[in-house]
Amino acid sequence: MLLIALSVAAFVVVGGERDGRRELLVVTRDIPAGQVLTTQDLRPVSVGAGVGVDVVAADTVDAVVGRVAVVPLVAGSLLPAGAVGDRSRVPPAGRAVVGAALKAGQYPPELARGDGVSVILTAASTSAADPTVSTPATGAPVRSVQGLVVTVQGDETSPAGDSGAVVSLQVADGDAEAVAEAAAAGRVALVVRAVPR
Repeated sequence: MLLIALSVAAFVVVGGERDGRRELLVVTRDIPAGQVLTTQDLRPVSVGAGVGVDVVAADTVDAVVGRVAVVPLVAGSLLPAGAVGDRSRVPPAGRAVVGAALKAGQYPPELARGDGVSVILTAASTSAADPTVSTPATGAPVRSVQGLVVTVQGDETSPAGDSGAVVSLQVADGDAEAVAEAAAAGRVALVVRAVPR
């Protein structure tokens, strides 16, 4: 059983009791660490007093939605106060955060924090000087890994028509080196994918 020692002061239940009962938030589905919480992930429930852990009051749901689960959450469990936080600087075990400076056309313009993406590691472009370099057009395989958008910062200094963004991506540890190498070479493109419900 995971014991959470830290609590987020803004979320700790300090009131909200009615006739010895409290309105708290319960998790509606299994949520992996690193997932951004949505309104569909939580619902209010009335429980008796005496809950043994710091939990999140239902009237704070607006402050919880859009934040990140810092530990895996189990469907049907009360939401512990220490289980959500801002974008963690330290990714969960087995994960890593990689930065990528992307140009317009390498990512959807509506890309936002919390989006699940396929990170496409594109092949190097063919040049006349080196006709042996592979490209997708020649049938060379293009690698794709799954990732989560942690931050998106627009490049406001770029000329009009050449805007871009710096994106922080959470990926599996084993994929981090390849993604970082491709990002440094400008060979990363992002495709937003549906998050299973």
